[in-house]
Amino acid sequence: MLSWTPLVCFTVILLIYCLSEFLADKTHGYVSYMVFAAIISLGLFWSGLVPTTLAVDSTLMTTLSAFGVAMLIVNMGTTIDLETLLSEWKTVLVCCVALVSLGVLAFTAGSALFGREYALSAAPPIAGGLIAYQIVAEQATASGRLDLAGYAALIMGLQAIIGMPVASFCLKKELKKMHKAGKLSNGSENKTALKLPAMRLFKNPSPVFDSPTFKVAKLGIAAVIAVMLTNLTGGKLNVNVSYLIVGVILARVNFLQKNILQSAGMYTLCIFSMYALIINGLAGIAPMDLINMIVPMVGMFAIGVSAIALGSVLCGKLVGYSPLISIAVGMTALFGYPGTEILTNEVCNGMEGFTAEEKATALDFVMPKMIVGGFTTVTIASVVFAGIIAPMIF
Repeated sequence: MLSWTPLVCFTVILLIYCLSEFLADKTHGYVSYMVFAAIISLGLFWSGLVPTTLAVDSTLMTTLSAFGVAMLIVNMGTTIDLETLLSEWKTVLVCCVALVSLGVLAFTAGSALFGREYALSAAPPIAGGLIAYQIVAEQATASGRLDLAGYAALIMGLQAIIGMPVASFCLKKELKKMHKAGKLSNGSENKTALKLPAMRLFKNPSPVFDSPTFKVAKLGIAAVIAVMLTNLTGGKLNVNVSYLIVGVILARVNFLQKNILQSAGMYTLCIFSMYALIINGLAGIAPMDLINMIVPMVGMFAIGVSAIALGSVLCGKLVGYSPLISIAVGMTALFGYPGTEILTNEVCNGMEGFTAEEKATALDFVMPKMIVGGFTTVTIASVVFAGIIAPMIF
């Protein structure tokens, strides 16, 4: 008879996500692997084939709380390119205003229609990805509301299905308008890349100091500094935001290298730990809970998409973006990278009646905005957004 040891639980979780990724690939990425993972996990829990303590028994949850989250967010900070963000400052501003609009409507209309807990648990996952979900899930779990952790997981899994068609529609309409107006016939605009002063206080590490052990140790030092920073503020600065800030700064001075967690070989373990958190949230959902969640989920997606579109258009008008480009950029919150790159390439390459040169010009115009938009929302703004909202949920 099978004994549910940590090894068995760990393996089952991996198999769930292997099957989910396979099924997502069959849909060419249009249905997120998170949707399939949720369906498979719920089926296994409800049938009694796996215990509801699967994630906890795998010990991956312990890894996540001990150091996984800290490593992931510090590493996320190392990927932030300040020059690119400043060059596309209009896109960054549009995205930030879009998320502020989302927060306002979640607190007002969302809370009035679906209750404060449902509304505020949905807003951070709509605004971003795994880290935003993790911040909400931790608050929900600590409050004994595993059902809301599962609700947030479902929101996160479905967000790309909602966001990508909206962004695709807006980009196609905008490019057709530009093509008709002859704005794509003059080639790409040559922009001078913004250069900030070099701040490399540390030299590139020699091979002996660039081993996985040293890389993980440096990440640990960065995380400890972030915790100290939060403690200095008396806890007013959310520790997840501190991890992000410290990651940006230490990467800028070259103490941490870009994507250092991946190069240290630790990224996969940390991500698997995050997957376990998602499954743990789904374990708390009963069939009747899921039925009760349908209306709040649909309603919050409607409110979220409307809020993001409204905020994006209003800010876009101020910075000179068209309404369609503004909405497309704002919608990147719902799918992020690499979805932003895949979608943009697909739209530009599939425009009928465009010459090869016009398609290239369209790509040069749209791609930076979509990449920076997804990076701003999912990587930076959603972490701050979730760090502010999550403590207010309960």
